[in-house]
Amino acid sequence: MILHAGAVRDGATRMPKRILGRFLALCVLCTVSTAAALGGDDTLIVVKAGRVITVSGEEHAPGTIVIEDGKITAVGGDIEYPPSARVIDAGTETVTPGFVLPKSRYELPTYSRSGVHGDQTASSDVYPSQLRYDHLLKAGYTTICYVPAGTGIPGVASVYRTGGPDETRLVRENAYLHVVPKWRAGGKSTLRKALKKAEEEIEKVEKARKEWDEKQKKKDDEQKESSEEEEVDEESDEEGDGDDSTPGAKRRVADEDGDEDEQDSSPADVEGEEEEEFEPPKIDPAHQPLVDLIQHKEGARMMVTLTRASDLRHFDDVMKAYEDLDYVLYLATARSTDYHHVVEALGERQASVTLRPWIHFLPQTTFRYNVMAKLVEAGCSVAVIPWSDDRVEFGRVRARLADLVRAGLSRESALKSLTLAPAEAIGLGDQIGSIEKEKAADLVFFDGDPIDPHAQVRRVMILGEIVWTQPSEEDQR
Repeated sequence: MILHAGAVRDGATRMPKRILGRFLALCVLCTVSTAAALGGDDTLIVVKAGRVITVSGEEHAPGTIVIEDGKITAVGGDIEYPPSARVIDAGTETVTPGFVLPKSRYELPTYSRSGVHGDQTASSDVYPSQLRYDHLLKAGYTTICYVPAGTGIPGVASVYRTGGPDETRLVRENAYLHVVPKWRAGGKSTLRKALKKAEEEIEKVEKARKEWDEKQKKKDDEQKESSEEEEVDEESDEEGDGDDSTPGAKRRVADEDGDEDEQDSSPADVEGEEEEEFEPPKIDPAHQPLVDLIQHKEGARMMVTLTRASDLRHFDDVMKAYEDLDYVLYLATARSTDYHHVVEALGERQASVTLRPWIHFLPQTTFRYNVMAKLVEAGCSVAVIPWSDDRVEFGRVRARLADLVRAGLSRESALKSLTLAPAEAIGLGDQIGSIEKEKAADLVFFDGDPIDPHAQVRRVMILGEIVWTQPSEEDQR
């Protein structure tokens, strides 16, 4: 209904002020209700991009991403949103999920720990407020997984956001157990002994539980036997003088209707004795993550470092008795590598693999071999890390991947290796790594195709807030 102002002044159609006021109030209420139905409020953020690469599904050009409370609520080509939403105009930009770095020691102190230290976490080394993440953000990284340093089993990796308030930085303290065996110097024995020790810890608890159960059964049997003896005594008393003063005897009590019921007046009921609870013996903290792995606790996994093809054989030999444990493999490589011998074996198990992105050479030859492309073709999920934690290398990762794409790697696999694959490797594939509903709004805005080395990151969003913007030319001077 549209009411012309002149109609109010016209005597024939004059509306009383009281009625007009109610009418206008109703119109306002309807407008607010409509906005609420659309989910509209001033905390709603809408990204209007020239192109949206979801990684997990189709690309949208142009594309729209709706964000609320730091999470993605909708993504598509053309999505309706309330006028109250805050719109980010990225019509000339390509938006991708934030990059995930699955293994790093960026700007952390240098040390080397050996032995089994599952009770140590990388978070004890990390003080986000004292670290500068500008180089990571400039390269598009919104998440970093820190690992404890050392060999053997140096500890547990921890995941952090590279921007935002300090209280939101720590994402997961226990991401995976970092396993770095010295395979040629007893590394197989170290891992096998650690797993065996974890099994002993489990058996220790199971034995204590069994002994406790037997003790409780014996106690219950004694109570049952005692109760039966008391019933016999009570029957004897009833046949005798009817004296009900004997402890444990049943006495008659009148209920509200005047009827008499029998109640047990045994000392145990009078005192309200509580049943004893089982207290398991403590697990050795250094082996607790391995115990969690063997018991298949949710989120329990390990990342195992290999340095050559033969290391996979050593690892498989140890894992014969633990074939169903959750693990990720880190293939530490030099430019010359023999991993071509195990690509098929890794593909058969659909292994999750992390490596550095470069074109390898077969040993003692000049024959170029694209290990990453071969692993993807075989069925592996492949994540990449920079050649080193040097600041310059973060920005070169996309250029390295572009070389691999030219050598046969698919563009989709290259993008996934920076986003969803590493997110899944650190156990956060359900929260980050792709642009999907209910996932964190961690986004990177490029001025071109992200696989084009010449494309630059214009801005970075974490949990729906812009945390980094490319400095202007004046600021860079």
